[in-house]
Amino acid sequence: MAFTDNFGNPRGFLGRLMLVAMEKEHLPMAKWAFPQLEIPQSGKICDIGCGGGYNVRRLLENSEGAKVYGIDISEESVKKAKKINRAEIGKRCEILQGSAEKLPFSDGELDMATAFETVFFWKNIEKCFAEVRRVLKSGGTFAIINNYGDPKIDWEKKVPCMKRYTASHIKEMMETAGFTEVSVSEKGTLFCVQGRVK
Repeated sequence: MAFTDNFGNPRGFLGRLMLVAMEKEHLPMAKWAFPQLEIPQSGKICDIGCGGGYNVRRLLENSEGAKVYGIDISEESVKKAKKINRAEIGKRCEILQGSAEKLPFSDGELDMATAFETVFFWKNIEKCFAEVRRVLKSGGTFAIINNYGDPKIDWEKKVPCMKRYTASHIKEMMETAGFTEVSVSEKGTLFCVQGRVK
């Protein structure tokens, strides 16, 4: 496995190093995005592609009583996320291994889904968006937060497992998937796209 594959699916020792580096790199994005999110104070929230679980912890800290799930395809990410959130595992938190293409929830089960710096790695993004819509209840929110990164770098060449999308492209795909009230906010290379289920 190439080192760059760890961006989308951290594995082994290099994957563990990647998870630590990603949290440091993604912290400014999380600080910018969280004030824009309407985080439910009850019900169920899932952070899809939860990585090391730091945003799961932030969701727990910003909600009084919601149960927060983290899901990731990477075994290393699941281990790290469980460790980071160990105080709430079995109480208000559950970390699962799985894919955005097949989420382990019933139709209309979630109140909110978040995806921080992960949709660029979703192989079938249209299928994933349809799946997220399926598991959200009426009035539920899907929030996608990303960083375009340095525009001078050809990221798709540097990291072959990723595909970059603009905020407006993601907005269009969310609307095609049936999300309504889709909004976009941007700051520098950061963007947040949010949509609701009717």
